Amino acid sequence: MNRSRTRDAAAERRYRRIRAVLVWVLVANVLVALGKGVVGWSVGSIAMVADAFHSLMDGASNIIGLAGITLAARPRDESHSYGHAKFETFASIGIVVLLLVTAFQVGEAVIGRLTADEPTVPEASLLAFVVMGVTIVVNIAVSSYERNAGRRLESTFLVADSRHTLSDVGVSLSVVAGLLAVYWGYPLIDAVVGGVIAVVIAYAAFKIMKEASYILLDRAVLDPLQVADVCMSIDEEGVQGCHRVRTRGSESGYWIDLHLVVDPEMSTREAHRIASVVERRLKDFFGRNTDTVVHIEPGSPAIGRGGGEEDE
Repeated sequence: MNRSRTRDAAAERRYRRIRAVLVWVLVANVLVALGKGVVGWSVGSIAMVADAFHSLMDGASNIIGLAGITLAARPRDESHSYGHAKFETFASIGIVVLLLVTAFQVGEAVIGRLTADEPTVPEASLLAFVVMGVTIVVNIAVSSYERNAGRRLESTFLVADSRHTLSDVGVSLSVVAGLLAVYWGYPLIDAVVGGVIAVVIAYAAFKIMKEASYILLDRAVLDPLQVADVCMSIDEEGVQGCHRVRTRGSESGYWIDLHLVVDPEMSTREAHRIASVVERRLKDFFGRNTDTVVHIEPGSPAIGRGGGEEDE
């Protein structure tokens, strides 16, 4: 019981730090979106406005992330014995929906600009270039901060969101290229760049959906042979093998089930002690949020070492 409370307290501290990171990232994304949106609207650049929407969706994803992290931080209960960590991943699906809606809206605006009888000609002003330059620097800094925090806190949401934020840099560079084309006398390039941004947004949604599905559908996340090797590295007398390794989860926490083969003459007390050693070794190797269930089996010539299914 004390061990479970300690784990829940550590998880709460982790989620509190993740929330703090998201708040700072949210503030940066909103400021960046406002800068692009106001200037883009004033100069008539559909690419800048589209990029502003892209940044605004970053802010919306931060809000969704805050909600998801808050739910994920709730301690285990009778109805959720494995905790609520998947709420963090489920929140990523909300980002996907927002990205797809944004891509659709930008696509509509692009088609309207390209098919208009007298399309609006954007103004490639110095202010537009300055704003885009500043926002690119801000996005690089925010993405780096969020990625490093995500790795340190082992948060899949922060790492995924940092990639999303970094995609703004490429998008913003394309907007700058479009503004240069407008300056040189090719105004329709601005709309074309807007279309490219719509595709980038849609692709970002696809990637996030793909990664989230791996976690929600409990895809195997660790190499079973590697897990078996870690188990066999404990150098305890009487341990004969490890097999039937199953894994799921994410960088924020792995769940491992395995069968440990021991000397059939070993006492229950000694087998339990060795199982605890295995759990600690796996936690040291794969991270402090690794949860392991070890099933002890008596040794048999029919059971060998490895990660695949073998005879019972």
